Amino acid sequence: MANRPKHIPAKFLSSDEHIVFEARPSGWLFMKAAFMASVIGLAALILLMWELDPDTPDIPYFSEFVQGDYGVYIQIALGAIVFLCMFLFYVRWMRWTSTVYAVTDERLITQKGILNKRYEDVAVTMVTNVEMAQSLGKRALGYGTLVISTQGAAGKNTAMIWEGIPDPLTVRRKIQEVMDIRVKPGQDKPR
Repeated sequence: MANRPKHIPAKFLSSDEHIVFEARPSGWLFMKAAFMASVIGLAALILLMWELDPDTPDIPYFSEFVQGDYGVYIQIALGAIVFLCMFLFYVRWMRWTSTVYAVTDERLITQKGILNKRYEDVAVTMVTNVEMAQSLGKRALGYGTLVISTQGAAGKNTAMIWEGIPDPLTVRRKIQEVMDIRVKPGQDKPR
């Protein structure tokens, strides 16, 4: 069991609350679009730099367009593509680093948001079911989705969805252990 939280602010936890599990979602889930954007941006940057260097050989058709009437517009478009791809990569990376899932001995916590933080927490005693979904591709990459059903206010059932959880079977087991301790309080705390 972790003594100090790594990603969740310590002031968000009560004085006797302990972190059982804490992680970010799988980077692959958030970063695959960012990876594609970086490949496209890199290709546009290479084309842009290729045409700006006078010592490089001409690229058939492309060099003719860049040196023609619309050359300035093509260079501006390539520069814009590079900038947009870098921006997309940065936004996706920030969204990934700002999403955190945590299980304490008292509640389940979801933290999201880049500029505006949003915390969603559910007491462990309110959890009714933990469902795990993991496709073949997600199993190969080592992550999955947990759907945590809770008993909400006025008897309405709600769900907390954790996407891209690394090793979801272990996380599910840890949630079940915490739930068992809350239902049967004489047992030890989960490890």
